[in-house]
Amino acid sequence: MRKSLELLYPVKNTGLAMAALAVSFLLLTACNGFFDKDNTPAPSPLVSFTPEIQPKLLWSAHTGSGNSGEYLKLQAALTDKQVFTVDKKGNVAAVDKTNGHIQWRLATHIAAAGGPAAGEDIVVIGGRKGDVYALQTANGRIRWQVNVNEEILAQPAITQGKVFIKTTTGYIYALSTQDGHTLWSTHQTEPALILRTSSAPIIMGNDLITGFANGNLVKLNLHNGDTIWSQTIAIPDGSFAIQRMVDIDANPILFHNHIYAATYQGKIAALDRYSGDIRWSQNMSTFTGLAADDDHVYATDAKSWVWAFTATQGNETWHQSKLVNRQITGPAIMGNYIVMGDKEGYLHWLSQKDGHFAARVKANRAGMIVSPLVEDNILYIITTDGYLMAYKQEFPLTLSS
Repeated sequence: MRKSLELLYPVKNTGLAMAALAVSFLLLTACNGFFDKDNTPAPSPLVSFTPEIQPKLLWSAHTGSGNSGEYLKLQAALTDKQVFTVDKKGNVAAVDKTNGHIQWRLATHIAAAGGPAAGEDIVVIGGRKGDVYALQTANGRIRWQVNVNEEILAQPAITQGKVFIKTTTGYIYALSTQDGHTLWSTHQTEPALILRTSSAPIIMGNDLITGFANGNLVKLNLHNGDTIWSQTIAIPDGSFAIQRMVDIDANPILFHNHIYAATYQGKIAALDRYSGDIRWSQNMSTFTGLAADDDHVYATDAKSWVWAFTATQGNETWHQSKLVNRQITGPAIMGNYIVMGDKEGYLHWLSQKDGHFAARVKANRAGMIVSPLVEDNILYIITTDGYLMAYKQEFPLTLSS
């Protein structure tokens, strides 16, 4: 079992533990907003601008204790009518999407480290000790629980009667949605040191796209786990384990015929969805998230710069550097804007066209780690202290005379 050292995981080779402790201080600026402020650079000041839109809070619901000060990507899961959350203590909540009403809660008592997945009438959570729970979405009753004996940091995925679980040691398990028994499993060899976060497996028709901490993006047949293709996004380079970290921790995204993926200390790349061939790549270090539309791919890097690249060629269109050290989340697309949260609890709206600031709201004081989710022009964000919020954007902004 991997041992936690904030955002670093030394595993197997105990000699790496001291190295991880030494370099973890160096990663504070890029990775963690929960250390003492004396050890982190001050976030960039908020810039002044003329708002173009007015985000409006629709509702807010306190779903649990959040991540309790740890860097845990406890992302929410959306279905047609519900939003599901889990906190660090394993408390699961079902929330009505229309009004924020808590429909049910269940205390599973597992040490949750990744967000839930919902689909096919169940919501699934995984824990640090390998526990996997499947709950009925209607009432929270436990359908089944199993243990895969491997630590789970990634959000699961659900489709076609299967639950896909990714572990920190590089295993992918396909479990039956009916009773949780293992249908198949496959494994990738992972490096000795990884970041304390993990990208989720992504469903693509009859295939599963998964990024690993070794810098590889793999396409699997979701029915039997066979590898269709494997592509290296970034090659580890350096004398020390910390220098060789190329984790794929931002969720890969599929848009039209391209899959976009990015690594820590490596690259952002566009791959052909069928062959896995790399169409373009650019140097980048990220562990937060990506978003894409017809024209661009958007990314936030480890310094909290925001980037826009052309979708087909990978040319830089613009970058926004005025959020540096704010430890922003990955981006989400909302209308003609992209939206990110930050460690101080602000949500920032930037223009897709050139990255200028369009709106900003103070959502709460605790801050955000996971990217916003947008569905039907409503933005959902979960804060580090367990508040789930829903926003819409009113446009154009009506100015008083």
